[in-house]
This record gives sequence, C-alpha cells and structure tokens, in this order.
Amino acid sequence: MAARKKKRKPGRGKNDIHRGPTRDPGPTGNVGCYFIFFSMLAIGLIVLLLEILT
Repeated sequence: MAARKKKRKPGRGKNDIHRGPTRDPGPTGNVGCYFIFFSMLAIGLIVLLLEILT
C-alpha cells in the first residue's frame, strides 16, 4: 500500500515573503524619519530668519 501524499496548505509557496517578528524595524528604523524631520525644521527656521532679517 502506497504512502498517502501530504496535503499542502495553499499560499505557502517557497517564494512567499516570510512575515514574522523579524519584519519589525524597531527604533533603529525611525532614524531616517527623525533626520528628515529635523532637516526640514532647520530649513524652515533658516528661511524664517532670512525673511525677518531682510
């Protein structure tokens, strides 16, 4: 008697993206956001100072 073939779950392919706890970037993933925020804030302050002084 032949062994029964295992049933595969649909959507569980070899090339599927692994979604687990490793996908969370954590606090280090926000460094770029903080850098962009502070740089935009500095540019805004420089423009404001130039408008006031001229």
